[in-house]
Formats: sequence, structure tokens, C-alpha cells
Amino acid sequence: MTAEQIRRDELRGWLDGIAAFNATPGEGITRGVYTPEFEDARRYVIGEMKKLGLTVREDCLGNIFGEYPGTDPNAAPVWTGSHIDTVPNGGKYDGLAGVFAGLEAVAAMRRAGVRPKRTISVNVYAGEEMSRFGVCCIGSRGLSGRLSLTDLKNHADPSGTSLYDALKNLGYAPEDFDQTFPHKAPIHASLELHIEQNDKLEKAGVPVGIVTGICAPTNMICEVDGVQSHAGGTSMTDRRDAYMAAAEMALLLEELANTSTSDYITGTIGEITLTPGAANVIPGKAVFTVDIRSVSAEDKDELVENLRAGMRAIAERRGVDGTLTPLNNDAPLRCDAHLSAVLREQADALDIPHMDLISGPYHDSLMLGDLAPAAMVFIPCEKGISHDRAENIDDDDLVKGTAVLAEALAKIADE
Repeated sequence: MTAEQIRRDELRGWLDGIAAFNATPGEGITRGVYTPEFEDARRYVIGEMKKLGLTVREDCLGNIFGEYPGTDPNAAPVWTGSHIDTVPNGGKYDGLAGVFAGLEAVAAMRRAGVRPKRTISVNVYAGEEMSRFGVCCIGSRGLSGRLSLTDLKNHADPSGTSLYDALKNLGYAPEDFDQTFPHKAPIHASLELHIEQNDKLEKAGVPVGIVTGICAPTNMICEVDGVQSHAGGTSMTDRRDAYMAAAEMALLLEELANTSTSDYITGTIGEITLTPGAANVIPGKAVFTVDIRSVSAEDKDELVENLRAGMRAIAERRGVDGTLTPLNNDAPLRCDAHLSAVLREQADALDIPHMDLISGPYHDSLMLGDLAPAAMVFIPCEKGISHDRAENIDDDDLVKGTAVLAEALAKIADE
């Protein structure tokens, strides 16, 4: 079996090796997309792919494709992989576990003498995290057709460098974007391994999760305009306090999410700015972010409409003006039933316990589902901690997840 050829030390060596490319040593892993650390990490992965004998190609967004050739060059390939960029001061395993599980899967196939009909491509998708340019899943979004050349020019980092210019400065030829994207050749299937970023698997004592659906974000900016005035000189009844209106709107979002009948839905206010931001001044303006996620597009849209209506009522009652501006509205993904069934079958054949899960965080697979049937494998992360230097995994779980991934890839690539 391919699974018997999986090498724990090889997986651990890759994970520790790439961790050296880090802008914040001792303070977690910081590897923003299109930074020097990111470029060094890309070169590291490409080097390891070539050592395994994979055929490596890249595109103008910096996506990497390491191809393990199948016996039928005309058959649509199977994709696997994840991302290598991180949030600031993040962990060693978010995205990385999936990239190296994919590499180990094809390395194990080669050692076992398994060469399926379809090419298996181990991919590194550029810029899954939203941290630098305010857009998530840059590489997979481009492949799926959800990113445009105009978007490249409009999205900029805090220094004012556009995504287009960042790519140009690194020699990625973003001017070729429209000739490259969206991806046009057929893909048979996409499988991604990832850490859970929650603690359901750990609490259940189960090493493998089969993802049935991936929640997608709707992101908005809310601006509340009130009247700036003196904290002591303005009575409570005479105030048009932008912050208090914003606070009530935030609590409304929490109530709507808590009372929704959706299988899974969340509402988050992650950032707020008050103007003028002084202790003795009633804020005249409040600007805050809204993040709503669900595995159901209909449930998500319903919550957004209820939030809009409730915010209008709050603004009118408090004598303020409120605007809610959409930034993005991505569609959730129901993972492919056939691929999920294959993952369960392979876990059973290996006698590895598993359970079904919904993914609250988004992943590159959310975008790749536009191109091909897609499914995901989760492994536990310690205490559910992710996007933090304390992010950790048990190598035994990674080996088991990689075994399930490898056997599923081999089976699906022979379809």
C-alpha cells in the first residue's frame, strides 16, 4: 500500500525546514505573500519538488504546480496542495501541512511503484491569507476566475503597493493575467489536507475529519455618522453617538447569528475605528468591519438583509446615518459527495477513525470548487489554536491524514 511508504521524518523535516523563512524569529511565523520570506519559501518548495522528480511549473500569480506524471497524458489531472503564506506571527502548520502532505503522498507512491492513470499535481496556491492586500486566496481565486486584472491594480497593501506592482516587481508578469486566468484545462478532482483550526477532532479523539462543506465570507464595511460633541457638556438624551449606535448594531449581528436556524453561521466585528478617538469626546464617526460566514448562501444572504434592516432602524432611532458597503460575497462550497466517500472508504481501509465536519474558515478549496469536484481532509490542531505561534499538531495525526490523502489520490487518479 502507498500508505506504508509514508515517512514521518520527511514530513517533519519539510515543516521545520520551511519555518526558517520567517520575518519574525521567536515570535511566530510571518511570511506574507510576495515578501522576501515568501519568495525564499517558494524556492525551497520548488527545490524539494525537483528532488522528488516532479515536473515543476509556475504561473504569473506565483502558483506552483509540481506534477507527478500519470500514464495517460490526455487524462485530466488530480490536484492537491495548499498554501505557504502565513498571517503575521502565525503558526507552522496552517497551509504547510497540506502542501507537504501532498508531496509526501506522491513520494510514497513513487516508492511503492504506484503510477496512476492521471497526473497528480501538488500545488502551492499563492496568498491564501488576506493579511497583506485585503483579498484572500489570490492564487486559487485567479485560477477559478474570481479575480480580475482590475482587482490586481485596485488591491494595495498598507504601504500603497498594488498587488499588480508587487507581482511586477518580482518578475511575475501580471500583464499576462488575462491570457492565463481563469484556468481553462479540465481538472478531474481537487483534494486538500489542512489543520482543522478548531478543536472538534481533538475533543472527539479522532485523527481525521472529512469536510462536508466550507463556509464562505461576506465582508462589509459599516460607517456610522453621528455628531461629535463634548463628553461632559452633552446630556445623554441629546447625543447622536456614532459609537453607541455601532455597538448596538454589533449586538444585533450577534443576536441574528445566534438565533439563525442555519447549520453553521457566524457573525464577527473584527475591527472598529472611532473619530476623533479621544476619551472626552463623543465619537462623531464609527467605522467597523462585518464578517458573516455560512455553509449556506441562502442563510448568509438572509442574515445580511436582516442586518441591513435592523441597522437602518437603529440609525433612525438614534439620529445617525449608517451605510453598509459590501467588499466581497463569496459562495460557500458543499464538498463533492463522491470524493468525500472515497476519503471515508480509504480511512476505513486503513482502520483510521474519522468524522464529518463543516469548515468555518475558508480555504483554497472554496475557490477550486469552481473548477472541479473538491473535498478536504482535516487533522487536529492542539486546543484548536491557529493563526498563532502556539499552533501545533501531533505528527501521528499528520501521518494518518497523509495516509488517507495518499490512498484517496491514488484511487481517484485511476478513475
